[in-house]
Amino acid sequence: MAKIKQIFAYEVIDSHAIPTLEGVLTLDNGISVVSSVPTNVNPSRYEAIELRDNNPQEYDGLGLKTAVSYINNGISPKLTNVDPLKLNAIDLWLIKADGTKNKSKLGVNTVLLISQLIAKAAAASQNLPLFRFLNQYYNQLFNQSLKIERLPSTIFNMINGGKHANNNLEIQEFQIIPSTGFSFSQSYQTAVIIFNQLKETILQYAASTAVGDEGGFTPSLSSNIDALEIIFETISKKNLRIGLDVFFGLDVAANKFFKNNHYLLKESARPLNTNDFLNYLSNLLKKYNFLAIEDPFADDDWKGWQSFYSQYGNDIYIIGDDLTVTNYERLEKAIKNRLINSISIKPNQIGTVTEVLKVINLAKKNKINVIISHRAGESNETFLADLALAVQADFVKFGAPCRGERVAKYNRLLQIEKTELK
Repeated sequence: MAKIKQIFAYEVIDSHAIPTLEGVLTLDNGISVVSSVPTNVNPSRYEAIELRDNNPQEYDGLGLKTAVSYINNGISPKLTNVDPLKLNAIDLWLIKADGTKNKSKLGVNTVLLISQLIAKAAAASQNLPLFRFLNQYYNQLFNQSLKIERLPSTIFNMINGGKHANNNLEIQEFQIIPSTGFSFSQSYQTAVIIFNQLKETILQYAASTAVGDEGGFTPSLSSNIDALEIIFETISKKNLRIGLDVFFGLDVAANKFFKNNHYLLKESARPLNTNDFLNYLSNLLKKYNFLAIEDPFADDDWKGWQSFYSQYGNDIYIIGDDLTVTNYERLEKAIKNRLINSISIKPNQIGTVTEVLKVINLAKKNKINVIISHRAGESNETFLADLALAVQADFVKFGAPCRGERVAKYNRLLQIEKTELK
């Protein structure tokens, strides 16, 4: 069996122009694998945190020399001559070495990079595509027989608002969801066609076609409803059937405009309490064909979550992200209190590959739909695509069909569809 010869980490720059970690793991048989991790310099309060140098002379405090040193001078020597197939033991060792609930000692970026590199090396040592190895590991870990039978369905970002855009829109993502009956390539093509037509539609209104952090357009519109109307108009122009071929989705990211127990919308003359905001969302649901809504309420507004779930839990995907932060205990609470029927999975919210798989397994055992999701700060790493296929996720959400760090992940699934799952 091949053993680890060396792990070498270094700084690279992500899609936000912020340093992130990349690394190379070399096996003693000469095989090398490369991986990088996304960034989240402004984590929500319940997720794991990154290790940053806080040295103002290095990338305005965002440098990663400490994390790089931890890997190259501390972790790498300890993993020399270790079999990468011992992923579970290595992940448990990383968790113990950190010793905190939020990875604040080693940093979630440090821990995730090592775990991803080990998983990739284990796959390479067995001459397996990454998704095949991760599927085998998942089945071994939980004594299951999950088969790879299909590619995930897709959620595409079309218009950005909230913290991901410099415009008047509070809602963070206005999305389209091609029919779950479509093949992956058909869904991808549908999204590309709509995205390109959307640019033309926006130009007709003399609005900006600049794109935001995740590739969605960022026009200056007067209200959230305007964004939905422009997407509606665009889909209609392409003779696609709304509610059959294409559905709407939202990532509300309600935390971002929840202040003093009220939701603040520019289109509302007054702050909205939980019931008011529930009515606002209900009116949107009546008018548009929504299939999924993510983070419709602030993460501690459980009354709003419970009320929304009781009304719509059987009709649409209600997705927890800031609410659950890929955290086993947070997901348990959300299940117990009947807040969601779907969860967004982001590995750098928690740490190791094994921890991610444990959250996914808990979701599946409780019939919670799984959405594998990117972060705002991304690299061209495609680990998420293989992960989604390995665990047979219900959806992937990698952003717009635009910007290299987004389409790299979609293109990886397209490659698998065309070459591996024919």
